[in-house]
Amino acid sequence: MFVKGIKDYDKFSNEADVIVSDGQYDILCYCYQTSYHCIGNMVENITSLFACEIMRVDNNNFCIDKLDTYYSYHLQGEIVNIEKPVIRIGNLYINIDSHLPKDIKKGEWIELKVERLDCSL
Repeated sequence: MFVKGIKDYDKFSNEADVIVSDGQYDILCYCYQTSYHCIGNMVENITSLFACEIMRVDNNNFCIDKLDTYYSYHLQGEIVNIEKPVIRIGNLYINIDSHLPKDIKKGEWIELKVERLDCSL
């Protein structure tokens, strides 16, 4: 995962809206304490904020759909960790900030909504 581009940058607070990519999938993330010269930098992690409506799906398709509010998304991918929930969309790995339903197992596919995605470089 790497920073593909910068949508917005605030030089006073060092905050940015960055496009994170794996080369195939792109996603908008909020990034705190970064520089304007972060394009190409590796992304350490992506974490969801206010994940909700988490449920198992039968189709095994990756999906990143932008919702109406600025940072919000509908996501669909494979669960790669249950204890500390992580979803994989292509080669984007997103830490989920909510508990998963008890009947979801590693390797299954889920969909969820998130209000924001934060990334660390």
